[in-house]
Amino acid sequence: MPAVRPSPFDTLETTFRLLTSGPAPLAVDGRRIGHGLPGRAISVRELGGLLVRHSATAGLQRVVLDELVHRAIQGRSGWVVGLAGVLLPGFRRLAALTQPNTAQALCGVEADLLRRYNVALAHSHAEVVELANNLLCVARAGTLPPRSPGRRRLRACPDHR
Repeated sequence: MPAVRPSPFDTLETTFRLLTSGPAPLAVDGRRIGHGLPGRAISVRELGGLLVRHSATAGLQRVVLDELVHRAIQGRSGWVVGLAGVLLPGFRRLAALTQPNTAQALCGVEADLLRRYNVALAHSHAEVVELANNLLCVARAGTLPPRSPGRRRLRACPDHR
């Protein structure tokens, strides 16, 4: 019997957990971010948990996403994984909305979403923050927020319509 391979999201979740735990976790300084965060190093996993709560203020979400996106765009691989891990609940909801009918199809959807995320990191900082914000909204409510008038739709993949 062949071994079951972890899905792309399972692999991301494991990598995220390893990066955000232990004696030197991927973390940000709560004092620097402010917005009521504790004045200490806060692991990115803990931050992700705070952001998906309905009690998280828009200001907190904006400043944390701004910081995480800045670090991820700079190409630091740990931060690319850190931001993706924070957004994982939204990615999972989006994948479920496609209602794939086989495990193989679900893995394909997951891989495609992560590929699009990596491509999106080449866009402007503001566009990546908007994408991250939308994924957090999906994680919280299962729907995307309304798009502002005059805002173009972010296409993470040039061939996607």
